[in-house]
Amino acid sequence: MNKRLVKEGFKPSFIKALKAKYEDRHFLQVLELNVLLFLRKSDYHGIQVTGEAKERVRGFLKANKAALKKAEKNYRVSPPVIASLLWIESRHGQNTGQFHVPSVYLHLLQAPRPEVVAHLQRNAKQFTDHVTKKNRKDIDKRTKTKSDWALAELRALQTMFLRDKKALHELRGSFSGAFGMPQFLPSSYVSYAKAFNSKRPADLTRPDDAIQSVANYLHKSGWKPGKKKTYSAALFRYNKSTDYGNAILKLADLAEPPKQRAPAAKAKSRR
Repeated sequence: MNKRLVKEGFKPSFIKALKAKYEDRHFLQVLELNVLLFLRKSDYHGIQVTGEAKERVRGFLKANKAALKKAEKNYRVSPPVIASLLWIESRHGQNTGQFHVPSVYLHLLQAPRPEVVAHLQRNAKQFTDHVTKKNRKDIDKRTKTKSDWALAELRALQTMFLRDKKALHELRGSFSGAFGMPQFLPSSYVSYAKAFNSKRPADLTRPDDAIQSVANYLHKSGWKPGKKKTYSAALFRYNKSTDYGNAILKLADLAEPPKQRAPAAKAKSRR
């Protein structure tokens, strides 16, 4: 692992910091979830559109009017969509994950090791009733693609580290290394994160920064107001799941505040 990082040209200070903070306790769990979870089919996103979700999104809209208004003005993305996405991603910051993000990618970097591949092949049956030959081939391929992907995310982490040395110490998130309210990957943070106040770095644990960052991501992914086809395409780029995009759009539609009716004109007196 260390040799590969050196070979790939990572800075010695970054490698030293990675080694100092590396946590091995979730090694197999991270590998299994990232490589094998594709075997488990479910509409996880669809079942998140509930009455409670609608009310929570409405509450978020009321509590963050200024940040949402700024995001809509700058990026032209609907506030209910931003609020719905943040609910589905992390319950508005209540569930951002406890995995040490740098360690997640160091785990995945080791996925192609023969003993790791053998373990994953043995444990595939825990994720599906029937493991096909195609599944076996896909698992082998995914160990390589996940390792290469982890390397790219480590490059983004290095960029974050060079800006703020605390990034490696405090960054926790999902089993895939996504963090903060919008569950951004490090590469997404580097490319799309925006602070409400441009005088400081974006902090994705803050609602105002998370709102700007999501809006910027969707805007740069092709979101165009009034053109519904662009909504699904932009959301698919955020998370490559049609169910995910459909769930966000459905929840946003349900949570849209009812339009205020104009008061009826008073009838003129005929006295």
